[in-house]
Amino acid sequence: MTVYESAEARERNPADTERFDKSWEALKAAGIEIGRVMCASADDITEAEAMDIVSQRGLSALPISIYQGVSISVGEYPSDQDLADFLDAPDGTLSVNKQGPPAMGNDIMPACACGSGNPNKR
Repeated sequence: MTVYESAEARERNPADTERFDKSWEALKAAGIEIGRVMCASADDITEAEAMDIVSQRGLSALPISIYQGVSISVGEYPSDQDLADFLDAPDGTLSVNKQGPPAMGNDIMPACACGSGNPNKR
């Protein structure tokens, strides 16, 4: 997973930023790495789907979370439930435990996809 963020995005929703920072630290301590890219411009974005979103909506779309080439959150950090389900986090690592099987790596959609076949649909 890679999260593209900016200083402006971090300031826009400090509670979400603080929650994600804590979750990121907890996952890192559990040996689960999440890439974080601080973006000053669209040139800092390397993933196609994130580039498409930013080209349409601008940097105000950040943060954008990409998992296996697909966006799982736009305009906010991924929820602890998404992190637990997509990253197969061990129970007790985050504020919630995983509810579904590991996502996408084995072609099984996470519980949050609600059978839509589209992980972006909420």
